[in-house]
Amino acid sequence: MLNLIRSDIFKLRKAKYFWILLFINILLAVGTVYLLDFTYKLAGDSMEAQLTQEQAALDDAGMNVSVEGIPTGHDQLSASGQLLTFFAGNTTLLMAVLISLFVGSEFNNGTVKIIASRNYSRLKIYLSKLFVGILASVLFTLVFVLAATMTATALWGFGDVSGSYASQLLLKGALELLLGASYVSLFVMFSFLIRQNGGSLAANICFLEFTSLVVTLGEMLIHHFLGRTVTLSDYLPDMCMTALTQNPDRNTLLRAALVGVCFLLVPTLVGAANFRKRDIK
Repeated sequence: MLNLIRSDIFKLRKAKYFWILLFINILLAVGTVYLLDFTYKLAGDSMEAQLTQEQAALDDAGMNVSVEGIPTGHDQLSASGQLLTFFAGNTTLLMAVLISLFVGSEFNNGTVKIIASRNYSRLKIYLSKLFVGILASVLFTLVFVLAATMTATALWGFGDVSGSYASQLLLKGALELLLGASYVSLFVMFSFLIRQNGGSLAANICFLEFTSLVVTLGEMLIHHFLGRTVTLSDYLPDMCMTALTQNPDRNTLLRAALVGVCFLLVPTLVGAANFRKRDIK
């Protein structure tokens, strides 16, 4: 399996789309910080009032979303204060594109069929793609965090930190990476199920962009018609990513870990089982 992993890493490094997406990742990191800086300068002293109104509107609609932990003024911005939010940046969307192109092209070019004919097991082929995808996710996330932190430090300064800052950052950062890996597992599963660049890309982006929306709308409808508050969105990876940036308690940390593990393992089992049963064309 080590040879498969080395081969997949080599092919990914040689792919032009890998470097293009990595460059876009850096641009997004820098642009995110500048956009945040511009937004706070434009809002001025009204940011706190806007956040209060926004939270009230979210509560009235029954949406399980909080604005807790968001700075209320430009003077509160710092690289250390925003560092965790950089982990929950735009890398998941780029990974949806990367995995779709990487796995889909392997089927389009007949590479998977050739590898399978060399007596490599279907499970090893699948796990190799998953492992390399997770490595790419970690790389993209850390590059995003580094670029965004350097830009934020230049604009606002790093800021003062407590003695427990480093340990908390490592713990929450590791959970963010785990949740990112769980998304990779989903993207790999859809790519193996569909086996085409275009179809895989559409499925992965639709899942990423619309799952939270559908669940949140469902919560709002239940709240509106039945007067009950349902928190299914708490168990979605992107919601857990956001929760980790808002001074999470122990239960939130535990939930994030469980969600990450479940979303990592279940798609892997489904995707690998389906790949073993279907013929490779």
